[in-house]
Amino acid sequence: MAVKPPVATHPCTSIIAGFLLVLLSWPLAAALDAYRLGNFVEQLLHPEKGAALLRLLFMGMQLVYILYVAGNAARCRRQGVQLEQALAGAELEKARSQEILEAVADAISIQGLDMKILYQNQAHKEMMGAHLGEYCYRAYQQKDAVCPDCHLAQSFLDGRPHKRETSADTRLGVRYTEILCTPLRDATGQIVAGIEAVRDHTDRKRADLEIQRMNGELELRALELAEANRELESFNYSLSHDLRSYITRISAAQQMLTFGGEAEDASNGYLVQTIEDSCQGMENLIEAMLTLSQFSRQEMLWEDVPLSELVQEVWLQLQQQGLDRQVQFSVLPGMTVKGDRQLLRVALENLLGNAWKYTRAVQAPRIEFGVTEHQEKSCYFIRDNGAGFDMAEREKLFLPFQRLKNAQGFPGNGVGLATVQRTIRRHGGEVWGEGEPGKGAVFYFTLSTSH
Repeated sequence: MAVKPPVATHPCTSIIAGFLLVLLSWPLAAALDAYRLGNFVEQLLHPEKGAALLRLLFMGMQLVYILYVAGNAARCRRQGVQLEQALAGAELEKARSQEILEAVADAISIQGLDMKILYQNQAHKEMMGAHLGEYCYRAYQQKDAVCPDCHLAQSFLDGRPHKRETSADTRLGVRYTEILCTPLRDATGQIVAGIEAVRDHTDRKRADLEIQRMNGELELRALELAEANRELESFNYSLSHDLRSYITRISAAQQMLTFGGEAEDASNGYLVQTIEDSCQGMENLIEAMLTLSQFSRQEMLWEDVPLSELVQEVWLQLQQQGLDRQVQFSVLPGMTVKGDRQLLRVALENLLGNAWKYTRAVQAPRIEFGVTEHQEKSCYFIRDNGAGFDMAEREKLFLPFQRLKNAQGFPGNGVGLATVQRTIRRHGGEVWGEGEPGKGAVFYFTLSTSH
């Protein structure tokens, strides 16, 4: 509230009144002397010399005092005018400052050194609620003391601006805010308060996250393209080598049947079986090519997948296929991941299927599924004590239609691990294997946690 200065009288009025008082002092003094000595007229017109000097001295002192008072009155009047002008200017500057703070899109608040809220613009009230006069830590954090990591308190200590980002779940979804704290100083440079600017940059943050997601998809597509090129090379090799070998066998058997004459029935049966096996091999190989080609285009359905339960389901299926086998199997319970359940099932079927297949010749087969840590990420593994493989061939592990030396004599078409790698990469992870001939193998894979 504005303070009104005291009203001062006009200096001319004060001087005239003073002169009148000075003039009246002479007859008043004469009246006092007449009361004591008698004869008022004589004392008024012909006072004694000493009395006249005293009267003149008193009148002079009065005159000096009157002039002093008049001068002070003039100064008071001028100061009053200046004070009124200063107060009017201060009110104008205050109004302008408030208009500026209200016009700013950011939510602005000012806190004192005791963390009491001194000001909030309308945007801040709408965002945080009206808490004028309250302590900020109680109003915003429902605490009884200043927060240990309070950025405004840090600004008070070091005199520098501080910025941080926060996020909160609201009825409109996750909102991201940026808070900038700056100390306010007086004319002497002393910190007297602090200002907080709260900016809602949810749209920008969501745009950044969307760009990151798109970049991740682009990187994934680039990897898939590179993988597709490698598969194309393997596909060409398969067409030129594997399918040709089947065709050669069929052609040789056909010629032997055509030109063999009176061949024995047993020989004819062998040739017919060779043709049948070769045709079946070609059909399986072509089916594997189609499966691998279509696998990359399958749409992902992200959900929480109970990995331990999924492993148990796949394992039960494998046991149904080999009821005559006794395999020691263990799986860590309670594992849950984010991913596409169907695609992860395909990957587990291939990994566990390989472990089941390559432990067939082991007297006491063991297979284990668990989790460890790799580069601060959860890393899942399948370990077996089967045939293993030579690490010198590890570059061929995940190439489609490429079979390692230890795979000779085991059924397969060379696309299982390629399918596993494609699945894991579509989940934003990596897969690799370690092994030793005759001492088993272990395959590791990671999954992305960003979905």
